[in-house]
Amino acid sequence: MRSVVAGTGSGHSIGSAVLPFEREAEGSTLFLPFKADQLISVNLKAPGESTQRRWTNWKWGDQAKAEGIGVSIKDQTATIKIARSEIANLATLDCVVYEKDLSQNGGWGQLTGCSDATVGAGAGDRYVPHYLEIDLKGASKTLVTERARLSAAERVRIYQLFVRLFGNTNETRTQNGTLSENGVGKFADINDAALSSLKDLGFTHLWLTGVLQQATATDYSAVGQPADDPDLLKGLAGSPYAIKDYFDVCPDYANDPAKRLDEFRELLNRIHQHKLKAIIDLVPNHVARSYNSDVKPDQNFDGEKDHGKVTGNNKATWTPDINDWYETVKLNYGFDFTSAHKSVREYPNATAPDRGIPDTWRKIDSVIAYWQGLGVNGFRCDMSHMVPPEFWNWAIDRARQRQTGVLFIGEAYDNDPAKVPSADPVISQLAGGKSNVMFDLLNAGFNGVYDDPTYRAIKKIFEGTGWANDIDQALTDDFIFDSSLRYAENHDEARIAAKSQWGGLGMKAGPPVAAILYGLSRGPILMYNGQEVGEPGAGVEGFGGEDARTSIFDYWSMPELVKWVNGHKYDGGRLSEDQTNLRRLYGRLVNLAGEPAFKDGTFIRLDEVNRDNPKFGRIGNETPSGHWLFGFLRYDARTSQRFLVVVNLHPQKVSESMNYRL
Repeated sequence: MRSVVAGTGSGHSIGSAVLPFEREAEGSTLFLPFKADQLISVNLKAPGESTQRRWTNWKWGDQAKAEGIGVSIKDQTATIKIARSEIANLATLDCVVYEKDLSQNGGWGQLTGCSDATVGAGAGDRYVPHYLEIDLKGASKTLVTERARLSAAERVRIYQLFVRLFGNTNETRTQNGTLSENGVGKFADINDAALSSLKDLGFTHLWLTGVLQQATATDYSAVGQPADDPDLLKGLAGSPYAIKDYFDVCPDYANDPAKRLDEFRELLNRIHQHKLKAIIDLVPNHVARSYNSDVKPDQNFDGEKDHGKVTGNNKATWTPDINDWYETVKLNYGFDFTSAHKSVREYPNATAPDRGIPDTWRKIDSVIAYWQGLGVNGFRCDMSHMVPPEFWNWAIDRARQRQTGVLFIGEAYDNDPAKVPSADPVISQLAGGKSNVMFDLLNAGFNGVYDDPTYRAIKKIFEGTGWANDIDQALTDDFIFDSSLRYAENHDEARIAAKSQWGGLGMKAGPPVAAILYGLSRGPILMYNGQEVGEPGAGVEGFGGEDARTSIFDYWSMPELVKWVNGHKYDGGRLSEDQTNLRRLYGRLVNLAGEPAFKDGTFIRLDEVNRDNPKFGRIGNETPSGHWLFGFLRYDARTSQRFLVVVNLHPQKVSESMNYRL
């Protein structure tokens, strides 16, 4: 028995990206690139017996007779027509059509065809990277356009720009120095020269880190923003993740602190004029202990008045230690964070769809709406796995109704005990042991989630305990694989050029690592400011100590990036030749990552077929191959573009007389 199934969606975020799985039903073979809210199943031998499912009450409903749907079969082609009344007044309809043979694979259904040419037939789970967008308001109402999960036009390539540091050219660098001693970057420092240079480097998005007003030791009483209690701070500048007012920006960054929001709007306009998009941090799990919005006082969070407030990292104690997020307080999303399974859920979910929307949900939604209204194009969501996926499903849907293309990137770690799993039984009980928080968040509508496992696997190779073959173990199924944000640096990780990290190779470690991470999949990629010129994160800035990172808590400037900034000319006038070449090489990699083979193409592993090949990077008496050499192919079926990527990760030895099997 063969069946044709059409998964359709409204183009926003209502529904599920993971289809329900049951024997003799749709099956679990496809992970969609959009949120489907209707499934139409057609028995090719009996078209009149068509059925449909709808996404209602936070889960897929039961199969029912298809209403308002016509099916005709001619010359082995099934045509599905959906009545206008069934699709309301939508401008477009997202759709993937695929064919299954339910008599195969024990009744789970074998994929025999799909409207996405990149998805081959055969058993096993499949991630659909593209879908069809049907224009319902066109003259013929049949215009079909192919779309990709992240962007129809370009792959998302993000430059993380920490405003406090990026444009700061003060080179005093006094340990634990004040703003007046060490200086601070400004919105105005991110000028046309800077933006033009970053655009040429290949980036599509700028992540303006630390924009929201945070708790700080710097006194702005003159504009109604007094300094915070130093006992509730990390560093004099303060953590950019201890938000003091969700609806305001940090006065440090304005030439005129009283006009800080106006200066931020001007920055957004400059970014957009350079055909770049701006994303900012969304920190939904916690706020500063001094949180008090004077922009929107009606949106303040009510906290405990008589009891100790729980820290952002779930510590319910009067005596948090130095490693706790003691400067923050956790927000209430309606679940019991002390339970290992987070089973107490006082919010709408698949098992209790009629529960009310918590107050915190509505307030964070108002935060998202506020910044969308100012022209922000997306959000990097801090510790997104510590917030219920159902919240994200609800909030991202609302955000995309306001702005269809808004980008959501989730910082998430599946191995964190603090993660909050979905209550949806389809997601939480996926076959094959795939269920994890990354599935939950991607299913909720995130464009990408952090890829910590691959980053860790590659770093272990440089530290002497890992093999390139281990990278395979970090690569999950296609749905997560092609939706993972990959990075060689970010503000939480050690600098790749730090002397104490990555085998002490300094700037040399960056390009081969980036070549792998940026080339692996279709997902977004990230570069942290300073990485492109070999910023080493050396010395003690203040609160952060000697940790091989550039401090996010202190007033500071980056000694190597300052050479590129060069008095805000952003021309690299003070860089060494090696630094100039490094930046140029990174630019080639970032631009190359936008080519069709990397944006839309298929990833084909080489190490599996070369493990017994003695000329595939094998050194000495090593067996099998795959210690230092990692290779793969990227191929795009639509353009026939293909790239062979082979990376040598050995710190000294050059691979000679190498051959490889395809």
